[in-house]
Amino acid sequence: MVCAASLYTGNPVCRIIRMRDAKAPEVDKTRGWRQAIVVGAGIGGLLVGRVLAGYFDQVTLVERDALSSEDYAQAGRKGVPQGRHLHSLATRGGEILERYFPGLDAELAAAGCPALDQAWDTLTELPAGRLPRFRSGIVMRAVSRALLEERIRARLEEEPNVRSLTGREVVGLVSGAGESVAGVRLRRRNEPDRDDCLQETLFADLVVDASGQGSRAPRWLEDLGYHAPEEEVVDARLGYATRWFRTKESFPNDCKGMAVLPGWPENCRGGTLRRVEGDVWTAVLIGLGGDYPPTDGEAFLQFARTLSSSAIYEAIKDAEPISPVYGYRRTANRRRHYDRARLPESFLVTGDAACFLNPSYGSGMTAAALSAETLDECLRDQSRRGSAKRGRAKRGSVRASNSLAGLGRRFHERQAAAVAPCWTLTTNSDRQWSAAGIEDLDLGRRLLHRVSEEVMALAVERESVALTLLEVKNLLKPPSTLLRPGILLPALGRAALSTMKKREAPRVLKPKAAKSSSSTVHLVPPEIYVPFLGFWEIAVASASRLVWPCI
Repeated sequence: MVCAASLYTGNPVCRIIRMRDAKAPEVDKTRGWRQAIVVGAGIGGLLVGRVLAGYFDQVTLVERDALSSEDYAQAGRKGVPQGRHLHSLATRGGEILERYFPGLDAELAAAGCPALDQAWDTLTELPAGRLPRFRSGIVMRAVSRALLEERIRARLEEEPNVRSLTGREVVGLVSGAGESVAGVRLRRRNEPDRDDCLQETLFADLVVDASGQGSRAPRWLEDLGYHAPEEEVVDARLGYATRWFRTKESFPNDCKGMAVLPGWPENCRGGTLRRVEGDVWTAVLIGLGGDYPPTDGEAFLQFARTLSSSAIYEAIKDAEPISPVYGYRRTANRRRHYDRARLPESFLVTGDAACFLNPSYGSGMTAAALSAETLDECLRDQSRRGSAKRGRAKRGSVRASNSLAGLGRRFHERQAAAVAPCWTLTTNSDRQWSAAGIEDLDLGRRLLHRVSEEVMALAVERESVALTLLEVKNLLKPPSTLLRPGILLPALGRAALSTMKKREAPRVLKPKAAKSSSSTVHLVPPEIYVPFLGFWEIAVASASRLVWPCI
């Protein structure tokens, strides 16, 4: 890790000025984009740093934690409170990581992290039954958050124009010319946030907040006279607990993992077990609606025994625990709509800082990867615009410019669209769990719940449907893929038949019977007609809002 002194000595662009109200220096923009600052050096921040390294002369990552190898050896650090828990990287997210860090997957394999075919190597118990076992080709690498972050950080530090400044906390933004941000104000971690305390100012052409769920960007914006963005929260009151085990035993049927999923509204408990590195397994138990799993070792084991399948309990009851039980309950989905807010130029918010997803669904790191990919696309477009302007300037038509004007608006709008599938897949299920029961749902959501149940039942029976669900869950295909008549029509039909069977069959009127002019006789409940009266409208809504269980 590079120390602060070597980071700034002799570099006029990223020098530290120890003045709270210092003004931004003049920068010769005709030479290109000079300095970018990334607030936060988690996985999202590391990905952003890798993208920015291709466009800026220097990229500085500012991290609150004073990182050391011990942080990773202990499988966690203060800035990542959920770091000790199982992390999942959807296939799409893994592809993006490999593109920006070629050879990373091979490094993880060499470290003992197994590759899991999600339909062959993992036994998945849905409320409707077990998913069929087949080779899907949808492969994920099982890895701890600590190891993944350590390897990504090591690869990023190989970039000559990327430096890290650790043990520093950003306390505010520096206002630049016009409505723009020109840098950040820092203080050393553990120092009080007071005006009389020594602070540092770091200037840059672009500031990106990737500080995660605890982002203070709304407060920083308010300090500059802007409104905090609109915030959307979906909370299923889900909590989970994790314990790490070591065992020489093998999974049943030569698998590498298993999952037992909850079923709304009656069954609010679930869990997953996965081999992570070598002979280390990690078991995660979840509870929804406030039914949180305990953090006591014996109670943890008994909670596992209450799941709808005893597979996880049987696998861990005799295994050797190598960690305490770690609990986590800050799982509310939170989306800040920076795409709708008025913001200063040269300031971006990305990853969990913009859209935090319930970690139990395993979409957070993939959403961060999609955000980084979106930033890459936006900077590429911005660079092309600047090149075109400079070309015209040489012919005397326009003035040369490398301005970042308009980048923020384009990025936040594109980022919102890129992570929308992650938000949809995560919050649809959580919206149900936030309701007390089926009676609390309106007609539309009752229909969607029934269709979702039948799609899951079809996935248990048909490999093709199971494959499509896994492709959508891993963001390899859009939710609209579920519009295929081969999936949606059977699901709608099964939902209608199931509803009819649950009710007493009314007496069928003879065709010649006189119709009443004062009333309408419904032979079946009105909601059964809905899928067939407005098929395409309901089909589109169902495909985009189908519920995928957590874990």
